[in-house]
Formats: sequence, structure tokens, C-alpha cells
Amino acid sequence: MKATLVWAILAAIGAVLVVGLGLYNVSARQGHLPGVSWVLHTAYKNAVWLRAPSEEEVPDLTPPSLVDLGQGHYENACAFCHAMPGQSRAETALSMLPAPPHITEAVADWEPRHMFWIVKNGVKMSGMPAWPSQRRDDDVWAVVAFLTAVKRGERHGEAQTELPAGGDLAGETGSLPLAPAAAVYRDQCLSCHGRDGFAGGNVFIPRLDTLPAAYVAASLQAYRSGARQSGIMQQAASQLSDPQIAALAAYIANQSRDRLAEHEVGNLDPELVSRGDVLAHGGDEKANIPSCVSCHGPASSPRSDHFPPLAGQSEVFLRDQLMLWKSGRRGGTDRALMMHEAIPDLTKADMLALAQYYASLPPSR
Repeated sequence: MKATLVWAILAAIGAVLVVGLGLYNVSARQGHLPGVSWVLHTAYKNAVWLRAPSEEEVPDLTPPSLVDLGQGHYENACAFCHAMPGQSRAETALSMLPAPPHITEAVADWEPRHMFWIVKNGVKMSGMPAWPSQRRDDDVWAVVAFLTAVKRGERHGEAQTELPAGGDLAGETGSLPLAPAAAVYRDQCLSCHGRDGFAGGNVFIPRLDTLPAAYVAASLQAYRSGARQSGIMQQAASQLSDPQIAALAAYIANQSRDRLAEHEVGNLDPELVSRGDVLAHGGDEKANIPSCVSCHGPASSPRSDHFPPLAGQSEVFLRDQLMLWKSGRRGGTDRALMMHEAIPDLTKADMLALAQYYASLPPSR
């Protein structure tokens, strides 16, 4: 026991000297001591296997629109380190220790449930960050859908990177330099929301071409502060200044609406649409459900620019947002309290009916 105690004291002194005197070389040019990398990677794999959700918790990851949403975020936030399929990693990323694996290598050994845990939680001491939002899992699954498609060897189109001619502010032509707000839109919004805010009809992404500037600005500010949760949108809004948000909101609201008439109706149930019509216009006093049209339309007279028009948004997006409101994970603006008062008594069937009703309407501003 005395010998053990002596060795323990010597080991502790040695550790203090290594740490206190800076004897351990933390340079990214210096690899780990033999065996350390194996220990760390084995601990990493076992931790993921232990904590990943069950197979039953994995949603349907096959919808192309979900894959496209995940790809848009991946290209903006992840591709610098892990690259896109068929592309090389940046030299700066390769100079990290450990170097982040290429996307095709990163997904090779993991199932979707494992990739979900890694994307959501990140990995200590590897440069892999945790997902910005810990209160929503739906947008994490979008990235996992893209990664799963990569693992299957499926190729997807490149995200849009250019605005159309005339996509500038103040009447500038496409041949002139982009106005600041247009440049921000191109860099932060274009890959998901598309050139005209219609998002190519992607049912998981809100169309922007119907939204007023005041609502867009308030939403971006809420995402930037974290008051409204979404890992995808918090990343997009995180570095926007107040003047940039104001200019971007005006840019979105003032763009031409050449595709405003386009409308993805989907498969709607006439009975649900009819029930949603009743709820939207008259509410349900017996169930303590107020009407929706007073804030969200449709109506012949303009509504407050602080409320989003809902007509023409996809059923999937509307349903998901109502579920987030119901669970208390949606909000963030100064008008959110009104929705928190309106949503508690809505049943799942009511929310589906409202989503189908508003999705059945032609888009309007």
C-alpha cells in the first residue's frame, strides 16, 4: 500500500508539472502520443452507440424536400469542414487535429440514429460543434436526411447560388453590383429559400414571397437572439446586424412576385379543409378556439404587417409550426403571446384541419 501511495503521489506531481509548466504540446501540428487517438476514437464510438435514439424514433428521411432542406443548411454551415460529395476539403480544415473527415467518410459507419446524435450533440475536442438549438429536433433530422442520401450514393442538385437578373434593390439591373441586402440574401437565404422566396415549392420551407417586411424582420431578430428556436435559422441569422435585418426584410418584401400564383396544394381531405374553414373563420367557442382570419387572413382588407399571411403555405410546414406552438417551442416575437393563448385547446385533428385549409388557398399578401 505504501508503494502504491508513493506511485500515486509521483503520478500526481508529474501531472501537475505537465499541466502547470505547459510540458504537453497542444499544437495542432503535433499528433497525440501513441494509443491516445485510439482511446479517444473508441470512447467516441461507444458514447454514440450508447446514447443514440432508438430505430423507432427515426422519422421518414426519404422525402426529397427534406433532403434538400438539409443540404441547404449543410452547404452553408458544414461543407467548409466536411466538403460536398465529389469536392475536396479546404486546406484549413485539413490542418485541424483531428482533421474533419470528408462527408463520404463521415457517414460511412453510422446509421441515421447515430448521425442524429452526432449532429445534435457535437463531439468534444474535435471541432464538431453541437447543434445551435437544443429544443427542436425536426431541423436536425433534415440534415440527417441529406447525410443518409449521401451514404446511399444519391446525388442531389447544387443549391442555388445566383440571383436572377433584376434581383437587386432600387431598380438596379443584374449587370450592376448586388445591393447589400441582395448580397446578404444570396449568401444567407438563397440556398434554401430560392431566388424568389418560393423555395422551389419545398413543403418543409416557408415561402417568403407572401410575408411582410415587419414580420420578416421580427422573425430574424428572434432567431438571432435564440428566442425562436431553429438550428438552421439561428445559424443563418446569427451574424446579421440590425441594419442588415431591416434591409433584408425590405428586400424580401419588395421583390417581384412572378411566382406568387404558383401553389403546391398536395393531397387534401375535403372534410378537413371544411373543418379548417370553420375554425379559421368562426373559431369554436365551445372548444375555446378563436378564429384565425382576424390576424392571418384571408381578408379583403390589409392585416397587420406583424402577422404572417398563411394562405398558400404548405400543409406540411403549417402543421409542423402548429405542433411547435402546441409544444411551447415556437415564438420569440412580441406577438407570440397571442398564439400561446390561442393554441392550447387545439387538438391534433384541429391543427391538421387548419393546415389543410390554409394550404388549399391561393397565396396572397
